[in-house]
Amino acid sequence: MSNQSEGQSSPGPTDFAQRYGPWAVVTGAAAGVGLAFTEELMGRGLDVVMVDVSPEIEAVGAELTDRLGRSHLAVEIDVTSPTWIELLRQACAGLSVGLAVANAGVSFVGRYLDMTEAERARLVAVNCTATAELASWAIPPMVERGRGGFVVMSSGSALAGTAGVALYSATKAFGVNLAEAIGWEVKDHGVDTLAVCGPAMSTPAMRGQAPNTEFGVEMVEPSTVVGRALDALGEGGRWLPDEGMEFIAGASRADAVELMSQSTTAMFPHHYRSE
Repeated sequence: MSNQSEGQSSPGPTDFAQRYGPWAVVTGAAAGVGLAFTEELMGRGLDVVMVDVSPEIEAVGAELTDRLGRSHLAVEIDVTSPTWIELLRQACAGLSVGLAVANAGVSFVGRYLDMTEAERARLVAVNCTATAELASWAIPPMVERGRGGFVVMSSGSALAGTAGVALYSATKAFGVNLAEAIGWEVKDHGVDTLAVCGPAMSTPAMRGQAPNTEFGVEMVEPSTVVGRALDALGEGGRWLPDEGMEFIAGASRADAVELMSQSTTAMFPHHYRSE
């Protein structure tokens, strides 16, 4: 199942804040997609707990508060730490968190067999374990109060095994399945879940990989994707942003693997060499 927001009315800022506020938690909030989520949520009337490993998180949060007039709480944590959820729980004591966004993520571009043990472990810890831990902490109070939302920032690579980002692709599929399954379990408790299968976006991390865009992949601004995804949150399930992703989702598994693998390895030819 996929969701598109076109042609449907989306909740206004007041309705959104009443349904998912007063506080949201966003992991990986200092830059890129996480920063876009934070800005959008503040614009919709929520205060935001900004979680990031970067020491810049407080300065980023202060600038947003000054500009957008919403409160922030900056929490500098590495989500691979065994105690990160406990530290987050302590930081959020007394706050009513109505929305959690599992956005923190890391990637590895290249052949799977070229990954080190440490790279494999960190990728799974950030993209899978931390996402599950955030859900386990954030969702129970939402179920108890009868409203809330949980968003997983996934990727188009979750739609099929994708060469060049093999383990990343697998971890992003984990996030989709987790969000969909939890959504079914809590659908009668007023809690919405959404897995966002994001397209290639113009983020610092993506630009740092120096992707080759000459073969037709257009980098999308994160703010555009985030706004549309949050409009679709009430619909639940898996959200696909464009017709290209819809086509991949509807293709045979073998064709989807071929298409995703060809496009991704062509995008990063300097990282990927088949042998």
